[in-house]
Amino acid sequence: MCAIADTGSLHKAARQLGMSQPSLTTQLRRIENFLGAELFSRERTGCRPTPVGRSVLSRARPLVAAMTALVAEART
Repeated sequence: MCAIADTGSLHKAARQLGMSQPSLTTQLRRIENFLGAELFSRERTGCRPTPVGRSVLSRARPLVAAMTALVAEART
């Protein structure tokens, strides 16, 4: 989610994450189905977070940062 929001594109986010765009789209749909809400509006010009998506992102970003720090600490 964070990569999609940061790049504004499923294609660019997938490339940044080292995965295919269809795989990322599938993962995003699974999350949206689980939450019962659309997280991004898909437009010709890219993807934008919906109001629900912005709310989820605001909670997800600190979790991602904490997990990144935990992994870095564990590897040192």
